[in-house]
Amino acid sequence: MVERADVNDLETEPEADPRPRLSGTPSDLGFVVLFSSEGSEHLGAWIPVPEGRANLLGRGAPREGDEVSKLEPVRQRPGDARRVPPFSQPALSRAQLLVKRLGSEMLLIENVGRCRVAVNGVETRQTTLGPGDLVEVGSQLLLICALRPRELAGPAEGLHEFGRADSYGFVGESPAAWRLRADVAAVAPRVGHVLILGATGTGKELVAMALHSRSGAGKLTSRNAATLPEALVDAELFGNLKNYPNPGTPDRPGLIGAADGGCLFLDEFAELPQSAQAHLLRALDHGEYQRLGEASVRHSRFRLIAATNRPESALRRDLLERFDFRLRVPTLSDRLEDIPFIARHLLASMAAEAPELCSKFAGADGLPKLSLSFVARLARHPFEGNVRELRSLLWAALHEAPGDGWLEWPRSATSHAEPQWSQPPAAIPTTELASGVREQIASVLEACGGNQRRAAEMLGMPRRTLVRRIAELGIPRPRKPTD
Repeated sequence: MVERADVNDLETEPEADPRPRLSGTPSDLGFVVLFSSEGSEHLGAWIPVPEGRANLLGRGAPREGDEVSKLEPVRQRPGDARRVPPFSQPALSRAQLLVKRLGSEMLLIENVGRCRVAVNGVETRQTTLGPGDLVEVGSQLLLICALRPRELAGPAEGLHEFGRADSYGFVGESPAAWRLRADVAAVAPRVGHVLILGATGTGKELVAMALHSRSGAGKLTSRNAATLPEALVDAELFGNLKNYPNPGTPDRPGLIGAADGGCLFLDEFAELPQSAQAHLLRALDHGEYQRLGEASVRHSRFRLIAATNRPESALRRDLLERFDFRLRVPTLSDRLEDIPFIARHLLASMAAEAPELCSKFAGADGLPKLSLSFVARLARHPFEGNVRELRSLLWAALHEAPGDGWLEWPRSATSHAEPQWSQPPAAIPTTELASGVREQIASVLEACGGNQRRAAEMLGMPRRTLVRRIAELGIPRPRKPTD
C-alpha cells in the first residue's frame, strides 16, 4: 500500500505554463559559451554581467589599473562557481566587446575589437540583446545571452565531471538541468506515485531510472503502456488465474503483482484506455487488486512511475489526483546551453557504435569537432524530437563530413524549417539623442501615468521598442501623482 504525501511544493508548474522556472534566488544576466576555438575548456562557462558601469569581454585576464572592468568566465554549479582561465585566442582583442547591462533582461554591446561581431547571424557594431540571442565573435566565440539564478538548485554531493553525463546518464549544466536533478533528488526518497511529463525525446526514461535508483526501492518492473493490447490490458496489469479465461492460459502475476516491493515504470502512460485508467485507482490508493478469474483481493506495495509526452488532460482527473509528484522534463529549447554537451555525449556513443565511420576524425579525443556555424544552427533549430532528433542530425552530419575533423550542417537537413532571425535592434544614434527623444518619451510616459502600452500607442511604436528605448536612455519611472 502506498500512503499519500502532502508535497505540493515539489510539483512542477501547471500544464498551462510549462516554461522552465528560475529559482527563488536573485538572478543575473550574462553569456554562456556555446563554442570556443580553444576547445572545450570554456564550453558551458557562465559570464555574468554586473549592473552599473560598462565591462569588457576579450582576451587575457584583468590587469591592475584597467579603467574598465573585465568580464571573467566561471563554471557555475550548485554551491560553487569556479573561475576558468581567461580567453587566450590571439585573434581576439584584449578589448573585444564593451558590454553594459540595461535593466534586468537587456544588454547593450558594442564591438570595439578586431573580430567581426554578429547577433543572430546579422553583423553589427552596436546593439541591444536579451535572453536567447546569439553572439558570434569572429570564428572564435559563440555566446548565448541568458538569465540565470546566482545559485543553482541541485544536489551538490558527488558532482560529475563538468559537461559530462552524471551517474544516471543525464547531461547538462544549465539551470533547467540542475533543477530537474534537484527535483529527482527531492522526490526519490519520498513515498508516493510519480508522473513524469515531457515532450518526446527529452529523456523521461532516464529520469524514471534515476528516481528508482535514488529511492533505494526493490526491483524495477518496466513496460511501455502503448504496447498493451486493449483487450488484454487488465490481464497484463493485474494478472490472471491459470486457465482463465481460456483453457491453457498460463498463470500470470501481472505487472502490479510483479512490482510488489519495488517500482513499476509505465512509459507512454496516457495511451492506456480510459477503462484501464479507472481500474488502476484502487491499486494506486491502497495497493489492492484482483487477478482475472480470482475472487480474493491481493495487495502489492509498489510505487508507480508513469511517463507521457501527452498533456495531462489525456488522463482521467481522478487518476491524476493519485500522483503525489509531477516532474516536467525540459526540452532542448528550455536549455539551449546544454546542446554542445549533449552533442559531444552522443558523438562519443556513435564513435563506439561505428568506429569505422569516426576513424577519419583525428581530434584530440578521437571525436569530430563541431564548427561554430554548426553549433549556431543547432541553437536555432526547432528540435521537435529533442535529443532523438539531435542524434539523427549528428548521424547525417557524420555521413556527409569530409573527414577533416570538423562537422558541418548536413545538406540533407536544409529542408527542415528554422526560425528566421530578425535584424538586431539598432542602438540609438547620438543625433537622435540630441533631438530630444529622451524628453519626448519621458513627457508622454508622464502624461499616460506610466502606462507603457498607452504611451507606445501615442508615440506610434511597438511596446517592446518603447521598453528598449526607456532602458537605453535611462528614463526614470514617472512618479505617481499625489493628492
